[in-house]
Amino acid sequence: MTEKYISFPSHGLSEDLPLVLIVDDESMNRRILRAMLERDNYRVIEAENGIQALAQCQAHDVDVVLLDILMPEMDGYETAAELKRTNTRVYTPIIFITALEDNPSLARCLDVGGDDFMPKPFDLQILRAKLHAHLRIRHLVSESNKQTDALTYYQNQTEREHELVEHIFNNALQHKDKPKGVDSHLSPASMFNGDVFLNALGPNGSQYYLLGDFTGHGLAAATGALPVARIFYTMVEKNLAVGDIARELNAALYDLLPAHMFCAATIFEISANAQSATFWMGGLPDGYLIDHSGYMLSQLESKHMALGILDDEEFERDVRHVTLNEYSRIVVYTDGIIEAENAQQSQFGYSGLLRTLASQAMIRTDNIIAAVHYFTGNEDQQDDYSVVIIDPQPQAPLQPINHTISPLPIELEVALSAEELKTVDPVAQLMDLVGHLPGLNTHKSTLFILLSEAYNNALEHGILGLDSALKADDDGFLQYYSEREQRLSELTEGEICLRVCYQPQQRTLLLSVKDSGAGFSLEPAVGSQLQHSYGRGIELLKELAEDVEYNQAGNEIRIRYHID
Repeated sequence: MTEKYISFPSHGLSEDLPLVLIVDDESMNRRILRAMLERDNYRVIEAENGIQALAQCQAHDVDVVLLDILMPEMDGYETAAELKRTNTRVYTPIIFITALEDNPSLARCLDVGGDDFMPKPFDLQILRAKLHAHLRIRHLVSESNKQTDALTYYQNQTEREHELVEHIFNNALQHKDKPKGVDSHLSPASMFNGDVFLNALGPNGSQYYLLGDFTGHGLAAATGALPVARIFYTMVEKNLAVGDIARELNAALYDLLPAHMFCAATIFEISANAQSATFWMGGLPDGYLIDHSGYMLSQLESKHMALGILDDEEFERDVRHVTLNEYSRIVVYTDGIIEAENAQQSQFGYSGLLRTLASQAMIRTDNIIAAVHYFTGNEDQQDDYSVVIIDPQPQAPLQPINHTISPLPIELEVALSAEELKTVDPVAQLMDLVGHLPGLNTHKSTLFILLSEAYNNALEHGILGLDSALKADDDGFLQYYSEREQRLSELTEGEICLRVCYQPQQRTLLLSVKDSGAGFSLEPAVGSQLQHSYGRGIELLKELAEDVEYNQAGNEIRIRYHID
């Protein structure tokens, strides 16, 4: 049987006026309240009990409920509790109208969901004040709900847009041909990562890697990853040298990024046979070459400016070369790792990272991240965390190597005076000329290593007289290169001659570098300096070239490289 309830018209009052529901089983009380409320321009509807009250609230958008306690079928306590249970979204104030005066009864009114109470007989002034106060609260809650709805809508829109952008980013940063032996962990401080890690195989099997850290974090920082990925993968497909890749990226970011943004980066290439690696490092912390036990074999110093700061003329693209073996592991990371802070504002630091690397054999990036979180006590992450460990492995070429070479023999010779040695980068320019010859483009990285090592040894040891023993100290590399810059700036005499001879019939490239220095004694050099030069020197050249020899005076090196 359907319940009936009373619904009286409110004399054509505007729908914008507040609507008050009077719930009382006494008709006289309802009539008195109606008369009082309509004089104040309230719209009024009525109910005789709780069941009718619930039905009225479902049928009308009630602004205030005036509720009696003692009623048949469903009393005021039950009614209030049910109204609050079924109407959690909108604030509808319930004011109990009661003749009860004992404290437990009045306290129960509030406990079951009532918002206020007033005694019978009715006092118009008090009733008017209570209605105004609760309607003001209802309005504020309604406005707050509207703002919440708007914020929720925009949040959902933003999340959908972020998901779309994240999908595009993930696809754009991936490459179909990936090297083996890669262990990486990138953990953003916000939804989007300001760090980027790219890796791909070159056509001849060389393995290329880039770890970058853009200024800041979040979407603004992450936008730079897209052009970096496009340029990087394009350069890899051309098998370009690491220095050339760094130069192209720098030029693009210099033009693209605003003045306050840059990209600290490490770019490196591992040879197809996994026996050597070439590094360009600018702005990121020093990397490490470790063995399987975590013992540090060599520190990979980061000595360049970050990408996007210097123009093309100022940019330095010289690289560092290291020899690898079957036990070598390469570790690179962004500054978020070493700058992670605990509650005492102490940083994880280089010491924390080195202890972690040596804490167990064949350590993984997950172990490093766990150590960082343990150190910080799981404090909120303030920067992006990125760490990469590479276990170099030989890689087969992606496509058959084109053995066709240019039939035109070429011979180039360059002599550099003291002033030119201060400003000119002859290796890069010679490689630009030779590296584009048919059949030589896939050898460009190796040729760059050979010529740059020979040239740097001639400049640093033959002309500037630097001693590699400086590098043996804790701050040796910094001291060494500081001394190098000072001596080079003060240089007034000296000459280096570079010669490149391309012999297509013999499929051979001859390189020679001769300096005007005093030379060195060959026997001690081979036994000490050249074997303890942290991956540099004649030992590296011997591994890459067919033949390496010095003249008797020790001031000219001749390198024979066979073109497969």
